[in-house]
Amino acid sequence: MIKIPSIVLLLALFLSFSSIAQELGYEKVGIASFYANSFYGKKTASGEKLKKTSLTAAHKRFPFNTLVEVTNLANRKSVIVRINDRGPYKKGRVIDLSEAAAKRLNLKKIGLVRVKIKIVGFENELMLIPYQKLSLVSTPKFSRNFYQKSRLKYKTQYKMKKNVQNKKYIKR
Repeated sequence: MIKIPSIVLLLALFLSFSSIAQELGYEKVGIASFYANSFYGKKTASGEKLKKTSLTAAHKRFPFNTLVEVTNLANRKSVIVRINDRGPYKKGRVIDLSEAAAKRLNLKKIGLVRVKIKIVGFENELMLIPYQKLSLVSTPKFSRNFYQKSRLKYKTQYKMKKNVQNKKYIKR
């Protein structure tokens, strides 16, 4: 009798954990690595060939085609990758990156780096909620007259002196 409630409890915890791990905006901090050269050209767990130039990655639990933003915590560079493989299988690592993604994070030279991963989209659904209200009706236009006026205003306000012998740069 005691075994059945404990099994149900474990099953409920497992299902709730897996649903949390697949929500938009889910974040985790951990160690990232990149694929060894021997893996390129071979099929991934999703069935597609692994390419050095593609921005793809491997994760243990995220569904295939999940879009994940990976941020290098050392230099704040980030890249968005698509999950198309399973792994990494080394303890302590959260994601394996393709060579192109590793280069964008400056991970290729280091090998391992501490990163933050964040789910930003799924197969046909992107995390665009913060950007839905932004719209640009027309492109900004450059005005040479406005630039000249603001430049002269700045020079007179701060008394910029380019050359002491040339008096026209000194405010009178």
